[in-house]
Amino acid sequence: MREKPFGRRKWLLAGVSCAAGLLILFVVHLALTGTTNLFNGHVPSLSWIMGRDCLNGVQAYLQHAATNPDAALVGTGWLDPTTGLLINGQSNNCVSGSLGMDTVVQLIHQHGGKAYLTIVMETDGSSTAWTTAQQTAYEVEAAQTPGYIDPILHEVERVGYDGVIMDLEGTDANYPNIQQIFATYNQQVWHAVQGLHKLYGIALLHKTSDHDAYYSLNGFENWTLLGKCADFLVIMAVDQSYWTPGPSVSVPWLQQLLAYTLQTMPQMLPHIVWELPLYGNSWHQTQGQWVFDGTIDYQDAMAVVDGISRSQVDQSALQDPYQPHLVYKDSSGVTHSLWFMNAQSLSTIMHDFQVLLRKQPQLAQSNLQFAVWWRTLAEPKDFWPEVNALY
Repeated sequence: MREKPFGRRKWLLAGVSCAAGLLILFVVHLALTGTTNLFNGHVPSLSWIMGRDCLNGVQAYLQHAATNPDAALVGTGWLDPTTGLLINGQSNNCVSGSLGMDTVVQLIHQHGGKAYLTIVMETDGSSTAWTTAQQTAYEVEAAQTPGYIDPILHEVERVGYDGVIMDLEGTDANYPNIQQIFATYNQQVWHAVQGLHKLYGIALLHKTSDHDAYYSLNGFENWTLLGKCADFLVIMAVDQSYWTPGPSVSVPWLQQLLAYTLQTMPQMLPHIVWELPLYGNSWHQTQGQWVFDGTIDYQDAMAVVDGISRSQVDQSALQDPYQPHLVYKDSSGVTHSLWFMNAQSLSTIMHDFQVLLRKQPQLAQSNLQFAVWWRTLAEPKDFWPEVNALY
């Protein structure tokens, strides 16, 4: 998976828009399962736990597992695009020398939660990463080769996952017919996962129109097609700002995402999980231009704030109830901009967005279903009690 931002991060068979028979199965399946089956917890939340930070993620999870026991795991589901196999490696600090998350799945089940296997591919531009062309070629090959997705199914059965979330983010938006190819791939995986009596979801890169500013990254995803190829969808409402300093998520932007959802796949609205950021972002200026530095967790953001004289910063911006942020100069005179989330800001955004969602007839009596990227001991410690109070 590529680091969020952008981001959390084929198929030439007949029925590329999902075959009519499977559409009937889709409707029946949703009628039987309903959105409540996505979660076992009192609060409809999904926590992402990363293998490389597994120990911290598990400790953070355990602090609030009584009310928020459901989780999605990034570890065992790393794909090798050249073979379709799942990769073994060294990046899981829960189990040395393995990407396996078996013990974490067992822990989640012990706390009454559901565990989702996240299927990912490293396309973040690092020296060890796969390329966009390789991810795209994998999807094309898997679409036309029976059994190519079997490693995913075997892992689900071996460990006892409750479902799968497809999170491939590095596909070539300009590859011919890629939107239908990607939809067909997901149709096939969904149908196979249903055969195991498990749930299937797709993580969607944020999109506010068919051809928005991030089209080079999200253009391979057609929400109208994909809305017919899964039990549920996870919309990555993270990394709103990248080119210039700004919030990771805001209520007006969530409204835009909601409007596009209603335009493209209104039937899926009750089956959407809104992924929100438990982190911030930072930028610096070079020759008058803003340069994105990367994500920053809450504790590191607080360390930056604590290291700056209050006389140097705009206190009203720092205490913004929705978007705490500051602009400051370092000891070398370089200008920086830091935007972050604290417990109050993110819970306030969630409250306001839940009010907006309830204005939709199909969600009038519903609660906001959300996921957080990602669980860590560096998150705001009072976030979960504040959010749980919304439910």
